[in-house]
Order: sequence, then structure tokens, then C-alpha cells
Amino acid sequence: MKFINVALALLVSLAIGLGVFEGGLRLLGLGPPVTLNAFDADLGWSKTPSTTLRRGNAEGFEVEFTFNAAGLRDDAGVTAGALPDAYRVIALGDSFTLGFSVKRDDLFVDLLEGWWNAEGRGVQIVNTGTEGYSTDQEVAWLETHGAAWDPDLVLLFTYENDLFWNGQSHYTDLPKPRYTAAGTREPGALQAPPARPWHQSTAIGNLLISGPDEGVELFQPGTVRLPKEMGALLTDRPDFMEEPIARTGGAMLALARQAQALDARVVVVPIPSHSAIDSGYHDKFQARMGLAAGTWDPDQPVDLMLDAARAAGLDVLDVRPALESAAAGGDDLYFQKDWHLNPLGNRALARALHEGLKDCPTLPAATTKAQLPETAPTGSGLPGWLPWYAGLWLALGTLFAHVYSKVEKPLAGFFKVGLMLAVVFGLVLGATKLVSILGPEVGRIVTLGAVVLILGFVGYKLGNRLGTIAELLKAFIGRGHWYLMPLVTVLLTVGSLLVVAASSPLVAPFIYTLF
Repeated sequence: MKFINVALALLVSLAIGLGVFEGGLRLLGLGPPVTLNAFDADLGWSKTPSTTLRRGNAEGFEVEFTFNAAGLRDDAGVTAGALPDAYRVIALGDSFTLGFSVKRDDLFVDLLEGWWNAEGRGVQIVNTGTEGYSTDQEVAWLETHGAAWDPDLVLLFTYENDLFWNGQSHYTDLPKPRYTAAGTREPGALQAPPARPWHQSTAIGNLLISGPDEGVELFQPGTVRLPKEMGALLTDRPDFMEEPIARTGGAMLALARQAQALDARVVVVPIPSHSAIDSGYHDKFQARMGLAAGTWDPDQPVDLMLDAARAAGLDVLDVRPALESAAAGGDDLYFQKDWHLNPLGNRALARALHEGLKDCPTLPAATTKAQLPETAPTGSGLPGWLPWYAGLWLALGTLFAHVYSKVEKPLAGFFKVGLMLAVVFGLVLGATKLVSILGPEVGRIVTLGAVVLILGFVGYKLGNRLGTIAELLKAFIGRGHWYLMPLVTVLLTVGSLLVVAASSPLVAPFIYTLF
């Protein structure tokens, strides 16, 4: 019996230690990425219906995703079983169409729908955008679900990395459909992927085991290593891109055939990358990736996609001139770290679509004039850290002012806590930004080094007390008091932090802020 209790005490101690470490990493924003999707036997994956979640984007803004009963980021009543009497547009696309980094109020799909309806056109745009989709999956979506939605117009929004992934049977470890160059879907059922290894679903595993290139196929043109999905950018096109480009043409043929069966018009709209629109960013990207001038062209993937669509007899819309004009006017259309369109970019794209589709022969005529509001938002919401800062300041500041009201003025104490918190948040946010600038591989090493440095500093300040702590833990484990281990761990952790705080006036404010 004693052996069992000792074993339980050891397991509880280990679980608590790992849990605290995991929670600390997640609190610092180092947790595993949040996924929006689940396996889909027809499409590879699709969004989970009737769910709401929040995820932070690379610029520090929190974005809320709400998927309706049809698994769409659309209004609650938008389902195939309740179609209104309207001119229906299906928007096919990936994370750009989904609105990966913006609120729906700032998303070009919703902006265009609102603008058209303000003109009295009676239009419903169904947003099917799904994170990670390539052109073949978007075509497969139309083949699988298109008839139920009865579209009049299909807008296909593609992106440059589609050209590579259209040739692959898997996206990292996830199966996906693909088409032959002749336009037929490859036979065979998609098999659900195996459960992901533990290290991909935990912060500890992502920090210690998962590398930045895990699941990313690389190649080496010259002296630089690049993701294979960038192959379409190179002027000296690598051989492995020939088959994916041919399969992209096949996906366009399948799209044309399905649209004809649905009696729907199709317009293909390639979304250009940040580098194709902003010359300043073009140079930054070139330097960051180690590319030589003249060896790559960000317009090339757009041109390849336009050519594939035209070859299939589909209408196309090139939005580059409109976006370049908006960028030349001083608008920054893309996020800096995230490659997606920001709210201003979504607005510019909505204007480009409105102008480019005005002569679409099947689009209902406007009955009144309306304009997209000229005042554009400056962000996609409040920074995710701000509510945490405000809540901690209010709670800790009020508590401090009440407890120490006889020592100093309450208002002064309240603002002192706010200043301490500001320093702590500033250091954490600054370190996070530094890690993002350094790149994934260097950033991972720096993050791991910082964690080791902090733990080492705490150990150094505790000194001989570490032996005392070890003796206490050994005694409790040896006696088999596993049920007391959570309490003992909490008391020892708090006591250790207070000892470190008392030994260093520079560190004390940060630790006291925690309490």
C-alpha cells in the first residue's frame, strides 16, 4: 500500500509541475495553435458547425470566429435548407475569404454584400472560405454542396500557394482531394488522419520538440532553403512545380464543368501577395528569405492562375491595379507579420470587386446609389493583452489601495500597481516581438533560452533552500501523502517566489505584482 501511495505522490508531483509549466507557457502566448477545422471525408477538412472561438493573430489582435449550423462564418440563418429569394453568390476561398485576421465587419465578403444590398440589388453572398484550402478543395466544395445552395454566381478567390498544394494529396498530414490535368477528381475515399502526437497539442511539446519547419516541405534553390509552396514565385521554375500547375488547370476545368451543371457564372479572382502590391515590403521579404533580385517575381503566381482560368473558359478579375492604386495612396493593405489583408486591405478589395463586377451580365441592377463608407477602421479590434492588463490593474490596484491605505494614498498606490504591471507587460510584449523578428528557428532557441535563464535565476536566488525544498518533497513523497502534494506544491512555489523577491529589489516589483 505504501508503494502505491509513494508512486501516486510522485505522479501527482510530476503532473503538477508539468501543469504549471504548461499553463505558464500558454499565458505567455506560447501555446499550440487553435484549429478551426475537423476531418471531412469529402473535402479533407471543414469548419466545425455551431461553434465560437477566439484566436489571436500575429499583430496582437483577438478575432472571434462564429460558425453557423452549416459550418460557415456567416449569419445564423444562412443554411441550404432556408434559402431566401435572392441573387445568390458563392464565395469560394481559403483563409483570406474566411477572414482569418479580421472581424466580419471588416471582411471584404461581408462589405461587398452590404454594399450591393444598399444599392437594392437583393444579393446573398454565402462565404465558404476555409483555412488552408487550395483551389481543388474549393472546387470539390462546389461539387459536393453547390446544388443545395443553387448559386447564380461563383467567385473563386485563389492565392499563390494554391499552385503548389493543388498537386499534393496531403496538406502536411491532412488528406485532401485533387484533380488530374484533364479535370477529373482522383478516385478513392479520403482517410481520416491519425491523432496528432502529444507534442503538437501542448505548449511544452511545441517549445521543446516541434520545430518551425515541422510538416513543411522544403527545397534548396542555390544557397537558400525555401518552402516548396514558394516554387511558383521563382523565375527559374523548379521541375516539381510542373505537375501542380497542370493539376491547377485541371481543377479549373472541373470548376467550369460544375458551374455549367449548376447554370452559374464563374469569376476567378486571384488575391495578390503583399510583395506584389507593396514595393517596400517586396524588398523586406526578399531580404528576409535570402532571395536574390531577379530570381523571383510575386506577380508570376497571379499570372499563372489567371492563365489557368482563361484556358478553362472562365471569366477572371485582376484586382492588382486597384490594390496598387490604394497602396500608392498611402494605405497599408496587409498586416506586417501576418500575410493576410488587414481591414484597409479588405476594404480596398471590396471596392475592386464592386467596380470589376459591375458589368457582370447576371448581377441584378442597382435601384439606388450607395457608397462604401470612406472612413476605414484602423484595426481589427482591441489588442488581446489590453483586457488582461485592465482587469489585473483594476483588481490588484484596488486591493493594494485598500490594504495599504494607511501607508500611502489610495490613488497613488493604485497607479503604482498600474506602473508595475505596465513594465511587466512591456517586457513580455517586447520579448515576444523580438522573437517574431528573429524568425522561427532563432526565436524558438531564444524562447527556450529565456525559460532556462529564468529558472536558473530562481534556482540561483534560492541557493541552499533548493536542498530544503527537495527534502520536504522527498519526505512527503516517502510518506505517500500524495493527496497533500497540490497544497505543498502551491505553498513551496509561493514561498520560493517571495524568497526570490526579498533577495532582489529589481525583481521584487514583478513578483509582488503577481500577488
